[in-house]
Amino acid sequence: MRVKGTAQIFRTPAELGQPLRPIGVGDRNVFLGSCFAENIGRRLADARLQTTINPMGVLYNPAIIDSLLRDELDVVQHHFFQHQGMWHTWLGDSTLSRLTQDACQCAAEEALRQLRRAVGEADNLFLTFGTSHCFCLSDGGEPVANCHRMPSETFCERDLSPEHMANDLGQTLDRLHEKNPAMQVVMTVSPYRYTKFGMHRNQLDKSRLFLGIEALQKGREAWLTYFPAYEIVMDELRDYRFYAEDMLHPSQQAVDYIWQRLQDEWMTDGLRQYLYRWEPIGRALSHRPLHPESPEYEAFRQRTREQLQQLQADYPMLKIED
Repeated sequence: MRVKGTAQIFRTPAELGQPLRPIGVGDRNVFLGSCFAENIGRRLADARLQTTINPMGVLYNPAIIDSLLRDELDVVQHHFFQHQGMWHTWLGDSTLSRLTQDACQCAAEEALRQLRRAVGEADNLFLTFGTSHCFCLSDGGEPVANCHRMPSETFCERDLSPEHMANDLGQTLDRLHEKNPAMQVVMTVSPYRYTKFGMHRNQLDKSRLFLGIEALQKGREAWLTYFPAYEIVMDELRDYRFYAEDMLHPSQQAVDYIWQRLQDEWMTDGLRQYLYRWEPIGRALSHRPLHPESPEYEAFRQRTREQLQQLQADYPMLKIED
């Protein structure tokens, strides 16, 4: 949303900068991380655009994202454990948990294959960092994606330095770029406030992320960039009414605003036109009728089918009707 004229009196717009390449209709997108990855990635996926979101579950820190993106990572037995009747993996969240170790390992291996395949083909890779605070296994020091409510003595904790992020994740991204040189990498920082360690440490935590991203960009400006989701919420909206009831997560209104800014500044005209056409179809598909057996609803369904078929014909590269 471009802010002009007297509207500037009431807020200071965050500078979005320019994408290295605007997001297009046929782009293949991968979202990894927290807040932005889940909320914005879901908007694209729900519109039937080619989008992969967190195959391993929600990820919070650069260390686990780096670990999962490395080609040399193999899924082995010590990545799995049993707790409260379920098998879990340190490589992902509870969406990969299963009743048996074999089932859990199969789910993790398939998710990792999906992730590697999607990144290898991606036009846009979005990485959202929530925190630089990292939980690692006390035995071996490997970073974990999720603690799965295990006892605190299972882990050691550390704060990732900007240098650590730039060196380790930088090497991984360089290798990905060599294999897929057309891919644009977009980094964001989650505006979620981690109050577990206090507001001051939360600010220090975010500062390490910003410094790490700045270091990562050096020498990679041709294919790695930054989208200021954090600044939009903290500096532009700058009001508790844009937070959810817990006063920590951005509200739906804030997510809607970030989505609008992304559309206005970082998408092609063709993609904006597609989303404009998709919006009434998306509303129709989410509609839950009071009387599904009525002739009126059947006519409504038929109109929606026809709209989907026409959109599919106009955008054959997408799987819209599915």
